[in-house]
Amino acid sequence: MTANTDTAPRPRFNRNLFLVWQGMAESKIGSVLYAIAIGIWVYNKTDSAAWMSMTTAISYFGNMLLQPLGGVLADRFNRRNLAAGSDAVCGVTMLLLGALALAGKMQVWQVLAVAAVSSVCSAVLYPALNALLPQLVEQNNLMRASALMQSTQSAIQMIGNAAGGFLVVIFGVPGIILFNGATFLFSSATEWFIRAPEIPHEKKAEPHGFLRDFSDGFAYLKQHPGLTGMMAAGATVNLTCGGFTGIVYAWCLEKGMDIPQYGLFLGAESAAMLAATVLMALVPLPRRRWQVLVLANVGYNLLYIGAMVASGFRVCTVLYTGFAFCNMVANTFMYPALMEAIEPAYHGRVLALFNAACVGTTAFSMVAYGVLGDLFGVVPVSLAGGVLTILPAALFVCNPALRRLLTRP
Repeated sequence: MTANTDTAPRPRFNRNLFLVWQGMAESKIGSVLYAIAIGIWVYNKTDSAAWMSMTTAISYFGNMLLQPLGGVLADRFNRRNLAAGSDAVCGVTMLLLGALALAGKMQVWQVLAVAAVSSVCSAVLYPALNALLPQLVEQNNLMRASALMQSTQSAIQMIGNAAGGFLVVIFGVPGIILFNGATFLFSSATEWFIRAPEIPHEKKAEPHGFLRDFSDGFAYLKQHPGLTGMMAAGATVNLTCGGFTGIVYAWCLEKGMDIPQYGLFLGAESAAMLAATVLMALVPLPRRRWQVLVLANVGYNLLYIGAMVASGFRVCTVLYTGFAFCNMVANTFMYPALMEAIEPAYHGRVLALFNAACVGTTAFSMVAYGVLGDLFGVVPVSLAGGVLTILPAALFVCNPALRRLLTRP
């Protein structure tokens, strides 16, 4: 008698999980290098922080609008097909842009259009992969599999950022774009070989059911004002300081850094985030989690402002690395708190809405940082954003719902 594929045991690191992992790793390294290369190209082409920030902000806006819908799609359609199809579309789009760059015909509007397409693809891809993972490993190994994926992405981000500036100088922007397209196509080709068990509760794509699932997430938040307060506080923090990500290259130039140093600056940030993630995974959670969250928030505010005030590659990098470490520690405490506060049946929809709010406010922040940076300079604007972040950060750590979750025995 053939074993039921829904209940058959699955090993910790099986063939299907390997296909997901290596596909994610391939496309991630291409995306990291592409983000560095295209930011440099746009800024050199336009000499405008606003245009440079817009290339990143478009992706964030797309995720804000579409990721909640992507979460519903992942519950209604074949997740492997969604992941492989979105990677294929993104790969073809990148190759077309790379061909234009190689011919010397690439324009800023084309970069923005590709960013819009990529945002749609990622809004479909990541909810599908997140939902696919529990189908590929046993429940008691799910946390390890998730940690493997997260740590791999963090490590690639660190290595890619550190080497990105050097690689752009060596291979040029067209070469990096073509490489990114090739990694997406390779990832798509391998994802088609994933074999996941059927989901008994898969729903048919009925329009009314789709919209009802989407609206249920909003209704759940409305019934839980504590979660709404946590979302508002987190989104406000991203609104005041999240825009720095969109103008970091221009900021580094104003601080006297060159392109390789810019890459090392980003690599140090990623290394700090990876170190924080590994530390939180290896060290048992302290009983006074609330106090640790408060200290982390105080630390990242002070270190961020210090980095904005400082000058010189080494000092700025050290201070900003400390900020990244504290910020990751704070996020590591917050995410499990959210998981505890939300009923399991609503995890996908509510977390997607939470992420969409944070990503959306970051996108608005990027646009504001870029426009104001052109008017007043990116260094003073970044400093002002760091100072403004103190108030929403304080409101966030004082949120009573979050405090109750983190002070549980």
